[in-house]
Order: sequence, then structure tokens, then C-alpha cells
Amino acid sequence: MTREVDLVSYLPPFMAEFKEIAVTLEAENPEFVLVWNAAERVLKNEFIETADEYGISRFEKILDILPSNEDTLESRRVRVQARWFNSIPYTMKSFLAKLIALCGDSDFKVTKEYQNYKVEILTNLELFGQVEELEHIIKSIIPCNIIVSSENEIPCHADGFAFITGGVCAVEHFFITNDETTNCIISGKHSVGSGVISCEIIEIKQ
Repeated sequence: MTREVDLVSYLPPFMAEFKEIAVTLEAENPEFVLVWNAAERVLKNEFIETADEYGISRFEKILDILPSNEDTLESRRVRVQARWFNSIPYTMKSFLAKLIALCGDSDFKVTKEYQNYKVEILTNLELFGQVEELEHIIKSIIPCNIIVSSENEIPCHADGFAFITGGVCAVEHFFITNDETTNCIISGKHSVGSGVISCEIIEIKQ
């Protein structure tokens, strides 16, 4: 949010009447806008949710995270949030809290089969690096004697119609001459039809 800076408004009324002082302060207004924006940036960078690239890079340095060139600011923010809120001892409650922080608004499902020493996880992670961060969380929290079956699905819904048409054109050439007398009768009906059905199923597993 840009703050409106008006230094002349801080002057006593009798001093604001002096043109030299008013013009001098008006010339300094842009400099104070820069100072205010810098202070606001420092405040935002204190929180992961509002930090910019510089602020996120500071959090990543603290957590020993090396971002990839394909990472976006949002994917980096999600990774930092997942590792920053780290509580010990590790319980299923803390594991679910980390999944909530990682998945955000996307759905996930955890099926616990403790009698079979197995946990099934179904997620819908779309941002780059989120699956790798899920692997890090699983390795850090889930005990080694538990089998983890993790599956990530990215649903793609396509609605609409696709119309495909085709046509066939037949051309016949007749050469008319006086050498002989020939009667040619052309009759009949040509019907040409075609249809194309395309179905594509893409399954991505990681």
C-alpha cells in the first residue's frame, strides 16, 4: 500500500504560507515515499505469507533450502511454510498439520491402517516442488516400520464439443469429338461420410 506523503501539512499554518519552505518540502515528498515503501517491505518480509523473493530467500537460507530454477515464489513459499512450522515430538496430528500447510486449498486424504503397518496418502498437488516437499515430510515424520503409499493426482476436467468435418470432391473430364457417335448416360448417387472419435487418458505417477 503506497502512503500519501505531504510534508507541508505538518507545518504550522503561518509557515506554510512561505513559498520557499513549501516548495522545498514538496520536493522532498518522493524521498519520504521511498523511505516509507522500504519500511513497509521490511515489515512484510518478517512474515512468510507476505514476504517477497528477497524475504523468502532469507527464510530459505535459514532452513538450508536450495530453490530450483523452475520454482515460483508461491511454490517456494509453500516449501518454507512446511518446514518452518516444525514441532517435536512427531505425531499424526502434527503430520496432518504439515499436510494442511502444504496442500492449502487442495484436497488430500490419509487412510491409516495401523494393524497392517501401512498409511495411504492421496493428494492433489499441482505446484512445482510440492511432491518433493511431501516426500521430505514423510521421511522426517513417518516411522521407518510404516509402509507409506503416496499417490498424487492432478485432475483435469475438459468440457465442450469438438466438431470435425470432411469433404470429397470428384471431378470427371469428358472429351467431345465428331469421330464417333456415343451416348453416355451418367446417373447415380454418391454419399460420403466419415467420423473420428478421439479418447486420450493420461496417467502421471510419481
